[in-house]
Amino acid sequence: MSASRSSEVDAVSDAYLIGEWSRLVFATLLQAGVTDVWVSPGSRSTPFTLAAARTAGITLRPVVDERSAAFMALGYARITGRPGAVLCTSGSAAANYFPAVVEASQASLPLLVLTADRPLDVQQAQAAQTIDQLKLYGGFARSFFDLGLPESSPAALIGARRALAQAAATARGPLPGPVHVNLRARKPLEPRAAQTEAERGLGARVTRLLETPLLRYAPEQALANEAVLAATRTLQSAGSGLIVVGPVSAANESLAQPLAQLAELTGFPVYAEAPSQVRFALSEHALSVPLLDWLLSTPALAESLKPDVLVCIGSTPTSSAYERWAERVPTRVVFAEHGYPDAVGGAELVASGDLSRGLSALCQELARRASAREPSSFAVRLREAHDGCVRRIDELLAEPTRELVEGAVVKAVVESLPTDAVLALGNSLPIREVDAYVTRAPRFRVVCQRGANGIDGLVSGALGSALASGAPTLLLLGDVSLLHDVGALASARLVTSPLVIAVVDNAGGRIFDQLPVQKVYAADAALTELWLTPPNHELSHAAALFGLTYEAPTSLEAVRAVTRAALARGGPTLLHLRVGPNSAAEQRRRVLGALAAQVTPGG
Repeated sequence: MSASRSSEVDAVSDAYLIGEWSRLVFATLLQAGVTDVWVSPGSRSTPFTLAAARTAGITLRPVVDERSAAFMALGYARITGRPGAVLCTSGSAAANYFPAVVEASQASLPLLVLTADRPLDVQQAQAAQTIDQLKLYGGFARSFFDLGLPESSPAALIGARRALAQAAATARGPLPGPVHVNLRARKPLEPRAAQTEAERGLGARVTRLLETPLLRYAPEQALANEAVLAATRTLQSAGSGLIVVGPVSAANESLAQPLAQLAELTGFPVYAEAPSQVRFALSEHALSVPLLDWLLSTPALAESLKPDVLVCIGSTPTSSAYERWAERVPTRVVFAEHGYPDAVGGAELVASGDLSRGLSALCQELARRASAREPSSFAVRLREAHDGCVRRIDELLAEPTRELVEGAVVKAVVESLPTDAVLALGNSLPIREVDAYVTRAPRFRVVCQRGANGIDGLVSGALGSALASGAPTLLLLGDVSLLHDVGALASARLVTSPLVIAVVDNAGGRIFDQLPVQKVYAADAALTELWLTPPNHELSHAAALFGLTYEAPTSLEAVRAVTRAALARGGPTLLHLRVGPNSAAEQRRRVLGALAAQVTPGG
């Protein structure tokens, strides 16, 4: 380096350099398609927060709790398919992102994690707010980038820009997921304006660099033609089959049309769970069997229903009865958006890629080789059993009750959603009860956390989806799930579109009442709280604390009326749905009993 060049670099102050470095970071991320950033307060992240706030085109959302911020970014990604970014200070703040990083990794959701950090020279020295942040998220991160301390050399600036573009691209695919970018900064952390010729020269270089085209990497992931041909041969040779649609991204094109065509070409019935995005679009289709889980939960019926092949679309279905039953089906073909969703094991074919194009190609190949087939005897038996199940559930839900029954409440709330709304489903009972009781509803998008299947950040995720969509949004979750993420209600003020947080209050984690462990705590009342963990908190106080409208209807008619009204006005509403604590387990017992009773010898 020449003496004059060395003098120029030396004349750039740290305060100016950190400002230009931070400007480069966020202008580059914006050019790479990152438009939304959730920021949590802190000192070490000061220059990066300022740069994000001053970058036109970036929406900056302040959230105190890093864990909540990260789940909000995931809710955004579920709707848009684009990576939201989260930004925090150094130290334990970054560790709070971990649950969302796990969910993003397991669910193949794009997420950009930006963590401010201190210089290497204070690491391992008990410096304040300093931990080892190198590859903090381990194997859950798709990639890790440490930009190092800011430098003013052209090579350093170009390298940082390349790394940021690569990070944003890696988050999007070919296997979407979380990417960690570590941003080191030395004090002073407050940028200042240029005061020297060297500083003005650095500013000009950064501006020129930002004016150069950014390398774009757009991975194309199409289902391989070999997979389409192999699946065609399998389906043609099968005498009977079933199409099963698990969770599918709400950000992509609907699969309703190619799935309907596939069903008609093969004569295979279709079981679509709520997060498939097609359950309600196909509700009137003659081959739709949305209540299959009930049939497979009835041993005699499950035993009598044995297709030759399963065509599995999307991620792993929620139904545990289906998982047990699927092990006995001789052949399975799996088409997924990402990854290898074959939890049962032994699938003949697993292929991932663009499902809309892949299914359309499969239909074209099937249509070219043969005409549509009539439903098999398996399909006829399944339809007969399914129609009987529909009648029995309708009868049970119509019976008068002294208290609100969980299944009826879930049905009333979901059916109150307007067309093109967003339904965010909590884990444990809510997602299962929608599949159990709701067969017809307006067409809307459904989002859920089925990556790691936890209850972490459910409120936060729904807030992110509501902000991303701008559409009326309803979150359906249990009382324990709300308590787990109650702090997220502080951020509900960010949502100005209609948002309903519908809390099914059944006095605890009642899914355990439907699991074998129930017999353990039923025999010893002292053990009950270890599983049910009943919140015993007054939700109206939470609504008042965070400034939310509070509603607590006590009849099904009121549930419908209050839900529709809340979805028609702006801002958040906390909808408190008190139901009989044992109503979910009792209603399930009655339905299964009725189905078992209607099975005749020989199926």
